[in-house]
Amino acid sequence: MKSHNKIFLAIVILLLASCSSSNKTADPLINDIWILEFLKGVDYNTKVETNERPMIEIHLKENKVIGNTGCNNMTGTVSVEEDQITFSDIVTTKKFCVESIEQEFLISLGMVNNYKVEKMKLHLFQDDEELMIFQKVD
Repeated sequence: MKSHNKIFLAIVILLLASCSSSNKTADPLINDIWILEFLKGVDYNTKVETNERPMIEIHLKENKVIGNTGCNNMTGTVSVEEDQITFSDIVTTKKFCVESIEQEFLISLGMVNNYKVEKMKLHLFQDDEELMIFQKVD
């Protein structure tokens, strides 16, 4: 009987410890479809047609990002913990595009290391420098 009490006590302690943990998960609002508005301060709302603007769709459960670079389709890995985010292993189709922002978009996406979601917008940063702003699509 005493061993059952010890096991029960150990389980209670583990449950309490996990409840009081300060670990925060990713903001669930990030799990959505986003279209690029700004890239390094350039407003793409007025500069580029909507169907030519890069977009990303984040799937937190699968650690996956899919989307379009404004020219080519893309897929890759996204890792999110608290306010930290990284995009990696990005691969794209190889369609030729004239006057595309694809290279700058992909380079910037690879530099991102933190984010915030505010007023239906996803802000992506490298440290304190805001690199990109996306608008929620749906």
